[in-house]
Formats: sequence, structure tokens, C-alpha cells
Amino acid sequence: MEFDKLSNGQWENVRLPHTSFVEPLVVLNPWQGICYYRKKFDISSEWVDKELWLEFEGAMHLADVWVNGRYVVQHAGGYTPFVLNLTGMLRLTDNEILVRLDNRNNSLIPPGKPQNTLDFCYYGGLYRDVNLIVNEPIHISHCMMADEVAGGGIFVSYPEVSDQKAEIEVKAHVVNNSNLFKQLTVRHTLYEWSKKKGCRKKVVSVEALLNLQAGVSQHQIQHLMVDKPKLWFPDSPSLYVLRTEVMDGKKVMDCEDTRIGIRRIEMSREEGFVINGKPLKLEGTNRHMEYPYVGNALSDQAQYRDMYQIRMNGFNIVRLGHYPQDPSVLDACDELGLLVIEPIPGWQFYNKNQTFIDHTYQDIRDLIRRDRNHPSVVMWETTLNESWPPKEWKDGAVRIAHEEYPGNQCFTSGDSYGYDGFDVCYNDWEEGFNRPNKTKKPGFIREYYDYEFGGHYSTTRISRKDGDRALVQNAWNAQWSHNRYRAYYPWTIGGAIWSMYDYNRGCCDNICYSGLADLFRLPKFSLSYFRSQIPAGSFTPDGPMPYEVFINSHWLKDSSDTVVVYGNVDEVELLLNGQSVARQYPDNRPSTKEYVSRPDGGNAENINCPPFTFMNVKWEKGELKAVGYKKGKAVAEHVVHTPDEACNLKIDYFESGKPASNHDLLIVYVRLEDENGTVCFGENTREVSLEVLDGGWISGPSRIKAEAGVASFLVETDMCRSLVLRAFSEGLSADHKIRLEKY
Repeated sequence: MEFDKLSNGQWENVRLPHTSFVEPLVVLNPWQGICYYRKKFDISSEWVDKELWLEFEGAMHLADVWVNGRYVVQHAGGYTPFVLNLTGMLRLTDNEILVRLDNRNNSLIPPGKPQNTLDFCYYGGLYRDVNLIVNEPIHISHCMMADEVAGGGIFVSYPEVSDQKAEIEVKAHVVNNSNLFKQLTVRHTLYEWSKKKGCRKKVVSVEALLNLQAGVSQHQIQHLMVDKPKLWFPDSPSLYVLRTEVMDGKKVMDCEDTRIGIRRIEMSREEGFVINGKPLKLEGTNRHMEYPYVGNALSDQAQYRDMYQIRMNGFNIVRLGHYPQDPSVLDACDELGLLVIEPIPGWQFYNKNQTFIDHTYQDIRDLIRRDRNHPSVVMWETTLNESWPPKEWKDGAVRIAHEEYPGNQCFTSGDSYGYDGFDVCYNDWEEGFNRPNKTKKPGFIREYYDYEFGGHYSTTRISRKDGDRALVQNAWNAQWSHNRYRAYYPWTIGGAIWSMYDYNRGCCDNICYSGLADLFRLPKFSLSYFRSQIPAGSFTPDGPMPYEVFINSHWLKDSSDTVVVYGNVDEVELLLNGQSVARQYPDNRPSTKEYVSRPDGGNAENINCPPFTFMNVKWEKGELKAVGYKKGKAVAEHVVHTPDEACNLKIDYFESGKPASNHDLLIVYVRLEDENGTVCFGENTREVSLEVLDGGWISGPSRIKAEAGVASFLVETDMCRSLVLRAFSEGLSADHKIRLEKY
């Protein structure tokens, strides 16, 4: 083994072969094999009599762990956490933890399907956080270690929720590993939470005695009553912090903060999705947890940026296809008011071997135990995506979910295929464009806008460098299917487009270009379509939605003579080089029963804000401007210019609601611009180089070809105060400095 020596306090890991890339992005054969991680460390003398746990948030995907030469555990599954009790196993100095990870194909570990036939990549390694937890012998248990059905750790539920009053039920699992009987006090205190201030105003507090014999653990249930609660709702995601303290006399033995949101949900064919008594149409997207060059190993800040971009562009729910994603994803969704459908790992594979079945059922328990307190999670996808397991397996999956989350606030979901046992049954996939739900349960369209337009050769699947006509087609597919399926509401409570981002997959030798944005998070026209569906004044994480218009053209010489303008306005006027082309109201032509392959001014009857389609616009080099009007007053405009030759470079990065910070992962853009600051969209061959002068390093290549006028790089930051970058391209150069916030 060759170990990469890192600084003190870091994991050492085997240096792995580089993944093969075609262009700089396409993963052909993701590396599979065995790798090792090792950590050497000392512990404080104050920890000698403490409980010591080691928590792995995720390790791909068969893990074996040794502590000081002693074999401790094997864990199967790369997406779920596991915890080791190291109490009594560590010395004051010279401790060693060795982790062996095996991500080779394994039909007994979900998703189970071989990587080269799987429609996503699961990569490998120790790609999520590892936490050392120090506790007193008297403590709140860890929900994963406790292995208690509907218990362990802290479990919060809400028997009563209204604008006037809410009842919060807190189930706490307390452990007495001391050698003495203890009369303890368990106190729960509720605080309002603020993103800027953390815990803020104290709301209510309750406490009760708990008598525990030595070596005994016990669940205790207490109730808090909150007058006029601030309810968690996608358009007002109010959060609280529940602080749980276990006290021996006046001494706090353990303290745990649980961030919660008070809300109540219902789902039915008659009313659709209802939250806190208010119906809400679910507008969703799917998201794979993947970044260029680093696969699944994203920073928490990068996870947040994805969720922020999703929420800011018209979506109120995200389906985390097709596996439990990083805990930071759920934290971001709680803050942003983004609802979540969370699946267990699976894709077009079922194994009747009992070991595989046991793993799938454990995935359900682990998923719910980890994420049950997140207000954003509204559906637990307890199925193996697009698979055909037998009815008895599905019955078991639904039963286990309801065991782990008792009451009427647990909603399972899954592919129906004739099965009606899920609480929400996905609309079946049939040939053509009919998406029925033949059960009596509420439906949800888990994926649309991609595969139905040509399968693996779908006209949806385009890259930005394919040009304006392809981008218009991609956006039209989104509008056409969105309009069609929205008519099924409320018995179909909503749908989710496939997908938010382009992604790599093992089953094909190219990227799946089905995204509304590319792998580097640069938007296609279809993303602007969905953003335009947010009515002015509606909630966004940045405040009320303004009036906006967007021209889906870069106005190049070969641009289409059909110009579509998206906007949440009453009228749009289109001007070419200062001359009015036309001023018109939103599209109102009828919807077509069969698919129409290009924008026609129709198929907009069921959407919030129909676009404005201008026909026969003759191309002329220069400026194309759209002006949006509300009640006759100009309230928004968007301008595009035909670009000239590139003569400048501009450096920025994918900020998306989260500024750059230490230990971050940034997508850095180098834009090729003409003398007027217009991005040269037609530039697809010019090579661009990026150099990090201070504050981090480049992950992936440092020299690439621009795509649609932008060269995108991935940069990791260190502990410096700023990141200093320099870009070069054929006689052009630019420097840029980014301040790094502490994280």
C-alpha cells in the first residue's frame, strides 16, 4: 500500500488510480476496488472515563473497521450512517483506526446492480464526515446505535398543530451506563431559530424526573404546548431548536440540540397535498448528489448551493434520486422551505436473496431514524426504484416504515405497477404520454420531461454547447409535459422533472444531459422557464419574487425566428435594435393532445405564467430586448446581444446563496466576453487555463476547452483568508480574489 501522508489530524488514504475521463467530465469506468483509510491520534486524559463513539456518515459501500489492531465491525451500505462504540478501546496516545472500503459490484448490497449497468455512479471512498463523539456514561443514546423501533435518540412528533396551538411530543432515550442508580431530570427547552443568530427567543420549557438503575436505558415522553406557533411551511420555513438536557442534580450530563419545524401534512386524491390546512401543488425536480471530478464527495456548502438553486427556480419539492443523501442536504431543505422525497438505494434491481432483503429493510429503518425530525421530509420512498419486487417485499417495506414512524404523519411512496399499498402511489409509466394512477391512492409523477421524448436519445438530453435551437427544444419539452400533467391535479398531487442537473452514469459512456442545468450548474433555458412560473410577490429565499422576463435566445446568426419570452407579467414587448417587433399577451392557443415538437403559442393552459411566443422574428445582428408590463406599466426587462469576438476574461463562481468559505468546494467560471461584456456563447474550442495563486488548489484539470463561452473548473479552498485566481487564454488573462468566510 502507498499512503498519502496528510497533515496531523487528517485521515491517511491509499492513493487511488485516476478515474478515466472522456473530455474532462465523462466517467467511463468509475474506479472500483479496495482502499484503506488510516487515522492516528491521541485523546485527552479528560476522556478516559467517558463514552467515546465514532460516527461514519457514509462510507462506500462495504466497510470494515479496526481499532488499535482489533477488528470491530463490518457495515454494508454506502449511503447510511453507522456508529462504533469505542469506549474502553482507546489509549491516551498512539491510537490507530483503520478502515477498509470495498466498492466493487455486490449484488447483496443495494442498489445491487453492477456499476456498468447502473443509471448513476456511486463512486467510492470515505466521502462523508466522520465524527468522534464524547459523552458521559449518562447520556442520550444515538438513534443508530440504540437500534430501537420508533425510538433511540430524540424523536419529535406533533399530535396537534394549528395556528393557535401546537403540541410537541418528545420521546427521549436516556442511558445510564454508570454503576449507580440515578434519579435524573430530563429537561426540554424550545427556542426560536434564526439563520443569523442561531438559537434566539426561548418559547417554552418542560422537565420531568427519570429514575434509572445502573446499566439501564429507558424512553421518556414529554409534551410541550406552544401558543400561536410559527408553523413550518415552504413559503415560511420557521424553525425551532429543541434543547434536551439530562441532569444529575444540577450537573448537566448530556445536552443535545434538535432543529425542528412544526407542521402537519395530509395527502389525498380529493384534496392533493395539504400542509397546515393549506393545499399546495407540488412542483418538483430530481437531484443526483454528484459534482464534476469529485463524485459524491461534496462539501456541505456545495450541497446547500444546489438546494438553494433548486428552490430559487420555482420548485418546492426535491426527490433525492435514488439514495439517502448527505445530512447537510436535509439541513439546507429545512432552512429553504424545500420539501423532500427521500428514497432508499435502488434502481432496476431486486435480489430474492435474504441478505439483500435484510439490507433493504435496514435501509428503511436507518433512513427514517436518521431523518425523522426534519420537517422538509414529506415522503419516504420505500421501494427499489423502477424495480419489480414481489408484493410481500413491498408490504414489508411499508409496514417497517410505519413501525419506525407511527401515527398518521408517515407517508410512504413508490412505483405502483399494480400495487396500491404505498400511501402515495407514483403514476405508472406507459408508452406515449398517458401517466395513469389506477390505484385509489393519491398519485405523484416521480419523473417527467425526459425519457418520454425519445428514451436514451431524448430531445431533452442536450448540452449547452449544442446551441440555442437544442436549448429551446429542451425548454419546450419541459413546458409541454408540465402543462399536460398539471391537469391531473389534485388526484396527482404533483410531479418532479428528470432532472435538475446533468450527471454521470455507469450504464453509458456519456453524461446524461437531461438536466435543467449542466454538471457545473450552469442553467439551460428550461430552468428559466420554471423560474418564470413563480408569481411576483411569492416567497423565495432571497425575499419576494420580483417581476422578471427572460428571452430564451443568445441571438446568434443561426437563431430560430421563433422567440419565446418567459415572464410573470401581463404583457411583453419585443424590440430589435430599438424597433418594436410586437407587444402581446401571454400564449393562449389550445393545448394539443399529441406532442407538438416546437413552440406553437399553445400548451400553456394549466401553468401559472404562460410564456409569450413571437413568430417570424427575422434575425438582425444587435440587441434583442424584452420589456415586461404589469397593468400597463413596464416592470421588467431582459436584453441579449449578438456577441463579437472574445477579448476579455471574467472570473466568478457558483455562489447560489452561500458565499465561499474555508474547506469549501467551488465551481469557478471563466467567461469569455466581448468588449461589451457579452458572453461569447459560440466559443466551444478555445482553451482556457486556471491557476490558484493562494487559498486552495484545483480538483480536476487546470486547462480545458470552453463550452458555450464558459470554462468551468473545480477549486477546493483551504484555511486562508482569500482565494486568489488567475486565468489565461490565447493572450488574454484575468486575476480575481475571493474572500473566504470561516466555516
